[in-house]
Amino acid sequence: MACFVQSYAAALAERVQRFPAEPSEDRGRRRRRGGEVRVPATPVQYQVTTLSRTADGAGLLGTSLSGDEVFLLQPFDPPRSAGELLTALGELLEVPPARLTLLRAGAELPSKAALGEVEGLTLREGLVDCRPLLCRLRAPNDRAEPSLGEGTVEVDVAKLPEGETIQAIREERRYVTMEEACWLSYTSKQVISYAVGADEVLEPYGFFPLAPQWRLPAGASPARRAAPNCDVWSCQLGELAGPMKAKLDAHARRTNDRPIPRYQMIVDPNQFVHQQEGGPVWVPSEFDVTREGSCRLVGGDRSHLEPRLAQEVAQPVLEAALPLLAKLRRPQLLLEDRRLQVVFKAQRIIVPGRHADGSDAEYVGLWHVDGHREHVAAVVLYYYHVDPQLEGGDMEFCGREPMDVLGIGDCSNNYGKFHAASVRAALRDGPETRVANCRVPIREGTLLVFSNCQLVHRVLKMVNSGTHEASRDFVALFVLDPAFGELRPARSVLSAGYHVARALQRCGVGMMGCPQAVSLILEFLGIRPSAAQRKLTRNALLREQLQPSGEFCGSSQVHATGNGCYSMIGWLHHLLGKGSGSSLWMFEGADWNGHKLLQGLNLPPEQLGRGMSEILSLDTVELDCRLEYRGLRSPSWSELE
Repeated sequence: MACFVQSYAAALAERVQRFPAEPSEDRGRRRRRGGEVRVPATPVQYQVTTLSRTADGAGLLGTSLSGDEVFLLQPFDPPRSAGELLTALGELLEVPPARLTLLRAGAELPSKAALGEVEGLTLREGLVDCRPLLCRLRAPNDRAEPSLGEGTVEVDVAKLPEGETIQAIREERRYVTMEEACWLSYTSKQVISYAVGADEVLEPYGFFPLAPQWRLPAGASPARRAAPNCDVWSCQLGELAGPMKAKLDAHARRTNDRPIPRYQMIVDPNQFVHQQEGGPVWVPSEFDVTREGSCRLVGGDRSHLEPRLAQEVAQPVLEAALPLLAKLRRPQLLLEDRRLQVVFKAQRIIVPGRHADGSDAEYVGLWHVDGHREHVAAVVLYYYHVDPQLEGGDMEFCGREPMDVLGIGDCSNNYGKFHAASVRAALRDGPETRVANCRVPIREGTLLVFSNCQLVHRVLKMVNSGTHEASRDFVALFVLDPAFGELRPARSVLSAGYHVARALQRCGVGMMGCPQAVSLILEFLGIRPSAAQRKLTRNALLREQLQPSGEFCGSSQVHATGNGCYSMIGWLHHLLGKGSGSSLWMFEGADWNGHKLLQGLNLPPEQLGRGMSEILSLDTVELDCRLEYRGLRSPSWSELE
């Protein structure tokens, strides 16, 4: 039990793979000169799998050293060479064949070697160790301005976790018009990006602990990553849907909570909040996650306002999602032998049926991140019911990393390369893709896990093709980031009411005549808010949360070193009002339409089955019309003059 309640910082300190100690004199000299921080080579990791034929001889089974099934290739026709088998296994495992090696009796088989029998073969997979680095602040400054391109980027270190729990990834960033080695640090409130080199903000001291390799539940399809550069994973898991639907449908009928026309709230976290400085925050439940990949709800009757649903719905969904949560890296979660704080939600999206009066039988979501005052690191979504007459409704994701840094004047003048064609190439699938973005189709039984820090997301256009009301019902689990401290959990928030209620019941209150007497007394004493009070709080929170939480545009976060002007292009978490400092208009020219496409990404798609791709395919005239209709068109240089 002690390992579950150990502080996050202490657990990291015990498990971190620290770098070799640097001589203090060298470290001091490097710091004084503002030199680049040193990072050791990433450790090489391997996974070894034993190959064998299935009992009927029709398939090829891969088994881990612990005896777990890793994959099943069926039907299986024995290839003639080792290289052909590696190609087939690479397609199955979705890894490049170059990372796979076949061994017989410990010796590597050349790709042209005749294969023969597969019995006695082992497969060695070279794992790409893309763990984040654990870092500390290099200097105690409240604000820092490291370099980015030819400018400097403003970093608010006050928004970073305290102590030595900061995660960062060092990688070669491919912007729309440039490439640069950068540091990236992901939190739900900001994505920090700056160049490797002088005046760096963070100093890495070790590798984040290795993630567990847990298996998905029996009956689940293999885990699929939506795109190589996106922390988005999904699988199909139909076994949970039926029993879960029965429990949640019964609860939905009792509460019948429809705060706005298109939403029915089944389990609403906005009605279970704790008042703190700055406003109400969600109250999380707590789950103890074991080293084996199982989890247990903590708190019994005080685990949630609806403890039975938390036990029978939230716990199995979280346990099924743990193997996918273990794959996230932006940021990475410490899962084994840890107590996680998770906010539980269940919701129904309702789409009216089509009628002759032309009623609006569609739903389109807005770009957003989850959590308002809470630091949500990752989101788990399980779709336990999707009416068959609903079409479309894919989940679309886009990275929050800076898309580009543009310069004019005496600087690099790369703004001329930021045009419509380069933006299209950067966002579309293919070898020129530079901006993290992807889509995931949704159907009944889809289990979806993604980083709430790396990506914004939205629901694409969903249409009801039938004449009756249809719905898409899902469970959402918001996994809180422990690097930013714990929120007050449900077992603490509910403890006072729980003990008073037990005392009243011992005195016979509520046992005869008026079973609601205990609740009425708790509400009168101010220990528990009434249903009306909870809904008033929910309505206020919902108004805040339904506002767009950002837009694609330019910002003034990047400053010029000379008399040129820079602008960082990407996703800003806070909605910018008109005249708030966007400098995109400064780059407008006769043949420069990159900024129009950027603004167009904020538009909802009008066609079924399309997302950002719809905007990227528009010609300039049509894009101008849509932007002007939505009030998003930027003024031209001539208009400003």
